[in-house]
Amino acid sequence: MTKDPTTTSDVAEWMLSVVKEHGELSQNNAHYMINKQFGSGFTTVTNSGSPSIKGSVLSAFKKISEDTVIWERGEKKWRKREFYDAPGRDQH
Repeated sequence: MTKDPTTTSDVAEWMLSVVKEHGELSQNNAHYMINKQFGSGFTTVTNSGSPSIKGSVLSAFKKISEDTVIWERGEKKWRKREFYDAPGRDQH
C-alpha cells in the first residue's frame, strides 16, 4: 500500500509540532527541513534570494495555530504565544 502524497496540511502540522516541541521555528530552518522532509514543492525563494514557505502552507499553518503561535517579524521565526504578547499574529 502506497502512502498518499504529502499535502500542505501535512507540512503545516509538522511546523506546529516543531513549535510545540521546541518553542519556536525559524523561517530558515523551516525552509531547509521542509525541503529535506517533504520536497521543494512546498518552499520557494523570493526575488531577493530569501528562503520562503509557499503561501498555501502558511495559510494552512495559520489556520491550525492562530491562537497559539505568533510570528516574530524581526527574528523571522514562529514561536509559542506568551501571556505578554499583543493581540494578533505578527509581533515586532
